[in-house]
Amino acid sequence: MPVNKGAQQEQQLGLWEKSFLRDQSWHKDELRIVAFWTVAAFSLVLGSFFGLVGLQGLPCLIAFFAGSVGVPSIYWTSFLGVDEQDFGGKMEILGDSIGSGAAIFMLSWIGLFTAIHSKTTTSSDSGL
Repeated sequence: MPVNKGAQQEQQLGLWEKSFLRDQSWHKDELRIVAFWTVAAFSLVLGSFFGLVGLQGLPCLIAFFAGSVGVPSIYWTSFLGVDEQDFGGKMEILGDSIGSGAAIFMLSWIGLFTAIHSKTTTSSDSGL
């Protein structure tokens, strides 16, 4: 029985390679893994940017949560050509990605902000 060449190529592609190609067939678990790493990368980049620039407050958190839902959604609908309703909706695909993405965002944001923008006090500065 002949094997479909497209199916054979799909079996040989790894998840990393597949995430950069359009019009591939996706399983729910594969898409959730790609969504997880997309949110993780976005969180690290955005948190590092906010920490380096020195931004603070609620607008940064709002930007993170809006972006952590919007960026992966745009990626898989526009680039990958996936209909999110086939997989149970946007939040079903994102699943646990938002929580770990929030942790990555907060650690990178607070860590870089503290390292770059905090004033260090020495014994001569503190009046002792």
